[in-house]
Amino acid sequence: MLIRASELQTHLQDPRWVVFDCRFTLANPAAGRQQYLEGHIPGAYYLDMEHDLSSPQQAHGGRHPLPDPQELASKLSAAGVTDASHLVVYDEGGGMALRAWWLLRYLGADRVYVLDGGWSAWLAAGGPISQEVPGPRAGSFPLQVHHDWLVPVEEVERIARGEQPGMLIDARAAVRFRGEQETADPVAGHIPGAYNAPWEEGITADGRWRDAAAQRQRFAFVKDPQEVVMYCGSGVTACANLFAMELAGLRGARLYAGSWSDWISYPHHPVEVGPGRG
Repeated sequence: MLIRASELQTHLQDPRWVVFDCRFTLANPAAGRQQYLEGHIPGAYYLDMEHDLSSPQQAHGGRHPLPDPQELASKLSAAGVTDASHLVVYDEGGGMALRAWWLLRYLGADRVYVLDGGWSAWLAAGGPISQEVPGPRAGSFPLQVHHDWLVPVEEVERIARGEQPGMLIDARAAVRFRGEQETADPVAGHIPGAYNAPWEEGITADGRWRDAAAQRQRFAFVKDPQEVVMYCGSGVTACANLFAMELAGLRGARLYAGSWSDWISYPHHPVEVGPGRG
C-alpha cells in the first residue's frame, strides 16, 4: 500500500510501473497542474482532481462526484496501464492521492501504492525531477467496477435514522464536524449519529503515514469495519481514512462518495452539531 521514495526510484525505468501526480489545491484549482509542469517525478502523468478524478457537479452528488468509470479507465489506458501494471500515486498533502488510490482500486486495479510522504519525501530523498510530459502509451485498463464499495444516500438516511445497522464516520477536522467552523460548504455540522475521526490524525507532521498499530488505535471504537460508512466534505479525504483502515487491517469499510456536501443538498436532511459520538 505504501512505497518509499528510495524504492520507487528503482522502478522508474520499468514500463510496468506507472506513476500519477495528483497535486491539487482546492483554493487554486490550476495550481496543481502548474506545479506538475514545473517539475514532477520522471515519467509521471497528471491526474486532475476536478477534471480526471471527479465529474461535473450537479444538484446532488456533492462537490466532487465520482468520475465516469469508462472515461477514467480510458485515460489510464492511455498512460499505459494494463492488468500487469503497478500504479503509484502521490501529492503534496490534502489527501488528493488517496482519492486516486481508492478510485483506481474501485475501478479494478490490484496493485496501487501511495508514495509515503508524497512530493516532499521525493525531494528529500534526492529523487530526479523532470519537466517532460510523457506522451500516450498503449494500455488496457482492467475495468471491473466494485459497485458494492459505495453507499447511496438512501442507505445513509436509514443509518442516520437508526433503521439500519451502520457506523457513520466523518473524516473532516473536528471544528467542521462540530459545526464551529465551515470553510467549504454552506451548512455546518455533521450527519446525525456520526463519529469523528479527522483524517490528518493518521499522518505525521512530515506527511508520512503512521504505522498499523497507530491506525488501529485511531479506530479502536470500530467493532465491525464492514459496518463503517466513511464520509468527509466531498468524498476526497474520506478515502484517506479508508486507506488508514486498510493499513490497520480493518477491511470492508465503504464510502459515501457525495459526503457532507451531498447530504446538505437535500433540504429535508437533519443536521447535528456538537461532539457527536465516540
